[in-house]
Amino acid sequence: MKARVRNPRVLIAIALAVAFVLIAGAYLFSDVIAEAWDLQTNLKVRICGNGVVDSEEVCDDGTINNDGAYASSTDIRRCNPDCESFGPYCGDGILQVRFGEQCDDGNNVNGDLCSESCQEEPPVPPRAIGSPPRGSVPQQPLPPGTIPSELLTKVVLQGKAYPNATVNILLDGQPFGTVLTDSNADFLFASTNVTPGTASFSFNAKDRYGTQSITTTDVFNVVQSAVTTVANIFLPPTMAVKPATVAPGGLILLSGQTVPNAHVVTAIDSSAASSSLAADADEAGDWALQVDTGSLDVGDHSAKAYFQISDLIKSGFGKSVSFTVGTAPSGSCGQPDMNGDGKVNLVDFSIFLLSWETSDAPADFNCDKTVNLADFSIMLFQWTG
Repeated sequence: MKARVRNPRVLIAIALAVAFVLIAGAYLFSDVIAEAWDLQTNLKVRICGNGVVDSEEVCDDGTINNDGAYASSTDIRRCNPDCESFGPYCGDGILQVRFGEQCDDGNNVNGDLCSESCQEEPPVPPRAIGSPPRGSVPQQPLPPGTIPSELLTKVVLQGKAYPNATVNILLDGQPFGTVLTDSNADFLFASTNVTPGTASFSFNAKDRYGTQSITTTDVFNVVQSAVTTVANIFLPPTMAVKPATVAPGGLILLSGQTVPNAHVVTAIDSSAASSSLAADADEAGDWALQVDTGSLDVGDHSAKAYFQISDLIKSGFGKSVSFTVGTAPSGSCGQPDMNGDGKVNLVDFSIFLLSWETSDAPADFNCDKTVNLADFSIMLFQWTG
């Protein structure tokens, strides 16, 4: 004979447990999707040493040839290790005495008093056989197996954070270095202490008010014996909210810091509402936005923001903040962290089930005097696992 479960509370607990698994799975999956949408789309990775002249590069002759060595003509000039200029060459209009140039008129043409090889015309009296060119400095050969410093693997990181802030840089989750931003919130960090291959760099900072930013992560390939430059690393705006609880129709103030004079776009609960919620940062990077909660439902809400300077220069969304729209007196509503351990997980869910469809205040998160699916949704929203 099959046993039957007759206790309605047990049936409700089982149903809620199943619903929890399904909703939590959907919630986590949607969070992954949201994070994917928030990824930066304007990150620029420039490889100096791959033989391809990328955007903002002047030249790139490949890892071996980007040594900035002297060239005897314009046609065979060598690129510098940073791919932003050429090394010295005959025909650059600069007299390179240490490389044996007697003249340099900016071309490689004979018959104009300076030959195609940067020698005076008519020729000067020959020097003694075996002697170095006048003014030249003998070049010392490198020890066997030595890699010239300009050919070392190097990473250059460029981006924006907050004015005069310290940006923390992590490599594969471990502290790697710090760099100070300037008054325009720009930073530049370079290091040769990297291993070629796939690398995960993360960045975070605090604004001048002590508010911690979100941690952004960029994964890219570090090319051996080349300069890998990653630009447009943008930390989103920081955000604080006051007050944390407001009566329906009341005003809340969202504020923080970002890139000076940037346009800050704020989203309440979803990006669909972001078009009408915007503010401009001042010259110090401070921004503030006053929000009328009259159009918001009673309950918990969240807000997050990104900055935009142009169509091509904008950040992803920053860390979200939470606030509550409600009329109940402070302290009369419960919190999803029911056991007060700083986490919202299965322990709190088990306690919550015991108050299902009652008016138990500790489990009544939205203060409507009934513990139901609305409170369950609030718990899921603040779920930490």
